[in-house]
Amino acid sequence: MLYPILVEYYVYFGLLLLGVTWFARQAKPSLRTNLFYGYGMVVALGFLLSLDWVAGVIFGLLVLELGRLFKAWLDKKEQQLKQ
Repeated sequence: MLYPILVEYYVYFGLLLLGVTWFARQAKPSLRTNLFYGYGMVVALGFLLSLDWVAGVIFGLLVLELGRLFKAWLDKKEQQLKQ
C-alpha cells in the first residue's frame, strides 16, 4: 500500500528529503552541501530514468534523516533530565 503512494508522490518526497536535509544538517555546512547534492542527484536521476524503486530509497533516506533528528531531540531531553 505504501509503494504506490511513494511512486505517485515521488517528486514531493524528494523535495521533502532535500528540505529536511537542509534544516537538519545546519551544524556542518560542508556535509549538508554534499548530502544535498547527492540526494538531489539520486532524486533527479531516478525521476529522469523512471526508476520506481528509487522512491523507496528516497523514503528510506527521509526516515533516516528524521530518525537522526528524533535521536538528537531524545538525547537533549535525556541531558535535561540528568541535570
